Amino acid sequence: MVTFTIPGRPVPKQRPRTGRNGRIYTPKKSRSYEETVGWAGKQVFKNPYDGPVKLQVNVYLSAPGGDLDNYVKSIQDGLNGIAWRDDRQVTRLKAGLFVRPGVKERAEVVVQELRNEPPR
Repeated sequence: MVTFTIPGRPVPKQRPRTGRNGRIYTPKKSRSYEETVGWAGKQVFKNPYDGPVKLQVNVYLSAPGGDLDNYVKSIQDGLNGIAWRDDRQVTRLKAGLFVRPGVKERAEVVVQELRNEPPR
């Protein structure tokens, strides 16, 4: 089991956009946060898990923000290839969103390999 904190205000995953040239892209704010998540993950993961994993995410905000599932998507995408090889390996998920004025904004993450479950 690996536990770590992603400092700073979490950023919910934004919908892909279509550029003037017709190409689809991920907005810069989402990409930047996913890079921050990846950096935090690289500090604690030497190699990605190969089998099924359980992901637990707690998001702490000082003011209301986006939907919980979009915060989880940003974190999952940022940890792809770092905590696990493919986000399809996340077979269990537990998440919470806590909004309290003055709280230190962050996301706390726990990734646990599920050794007794068959691969997906």
